[in-house]
Amino acid sequence: MKKIASLAAAAALLAGTALAQPNAPVKIGVLTDLTSVFAAFDGPGSVEAGRLAVEDVGNVLGRPVELIAADHQNKPDVALTLARKWFDSDGVDAIFDVANSSIALAVNTLAGEKKKIVIFTAPTNDGMTEQACNGYGFAWVYDAYSLFRPSILYQAKNGGDTWFTLVPDYASGVIMENVVSEVLPAVGGKIVGSVRAPLGGADFSSYILQAQASKAKVIFVGQNGPDLINLLKQMREFGVAEKGQRIVLNGIHDTDIRAIGQDVLQDISVATPWYWDMDDQTRAFAKRFMPRVNTSPGWIHAGTYSAVLNYLKAVNAAGSKDSDKVREALFKLKIDDMFARNATLRPNGRLIHDFYQIRVKKPSESKYPWDYQQVVATIAANDAFRPLSDTKCPLVKK
Repeated sequence: MKKIASLAAAAALLAGTALAQPNAPVKIGVLTDLTSVFAAFDGPGSVEAGRLAVEDVGNVLGRPVELIAADHQNKPDVALTLARKWFDSDGVDAIFDVANSSIALAVNTLAGEKKKIVIFTAPTNDGMTEQACNGYGFAWVYDAYSLFRPSILYQAKNGGDTWFTLVPDYASGVIMENVVSEVLPAVGGKIVGSVRAPLGGADFSSYILQAQASKAKVIFVGQNGPDLINLLKQMREFGVAEKGQRIVLNGIHDTDIRAIGQDVLQDISVATPWYWDMDDQTRAFAKRFMPRVNTSPGWIHAGTYSAVLNYLKAVNAAGSKDSDKVREALFKLKIDDMFARNATLRPNGRLIHDFYQIRVKKPSESKYPWDYQQVVATIAANDAFRPLSDTKCPLVKK
């Protein structure tokens, strides 16, 4: 027994020594949904976007950068097991993406415990930089407030003062409801009904009937991926738009437009953190991205590229992989790239940047593949995101 114990102790010592090697690579992990509801507009594309950033930065601290990826299967226990293993035994220095709001909150707690950096680019939930902020979780792309506020203001100004919310039945759905109920009264509107639909559902007919019966002028739809496709197709069958109710989405991706049909979505206006066809910078990124993934890049992909790029720059600036030193360098870094425009990293870990209002083009307006959307307005970063004075992050309050 003593011999076995000695061997175990030696193995543990060797493992710890391996992780502490001065020339060990900078190692990052993309923890995401590679096979389920978020995969079409997130997972595999985020992995490739991260790789593009690694290629652009090259060696860091004179060492190679290694990127690994894993599918969390939209299961918090699976995600936590993977993240814990990455931090404890695989030498991962930082984690990116983390699709699914419930999973993001759990991984954020782990990041605080382990004092390791996690940069969230996919979840809608703002808890990681608000009530649950711990100094190690950063949110790079968007949250419910920034994604919905511009559309709420736009609709309210055009007579859309009564709303029905139809959102997914998980954490981000609750966040969506809360944001609409917070912002809408401030512009003279009100919610007249709401319902939460299970993730992965196929039949939304009962929810659509409730929305129609409410007589709301605006139906807010919070679903993503296949759920959004099924829901919008069924809303068309019920003639929702034809009967005068406006449909407002929490966001739209080119993959959604292709799957649902551009004719169904034409002229729908939504807010977006980024669009690939905005200018020469975004198109240059898309030109590199598309051959790898066979789709246009979406805002989560672009945000993951930016997050990885700036994290690696911060490691170089810090001269160390130590999380506390890298955090300090991140806050000092000038963040300005093809994704983040007029960007500021706030002390609660939230990156704010310009937002955009887009319109889905009519099929006759599209000139080339994936030419589905048009930017019609720019929303300044400070107008799109929640004011820092309203933050619930205890680190900022102190």
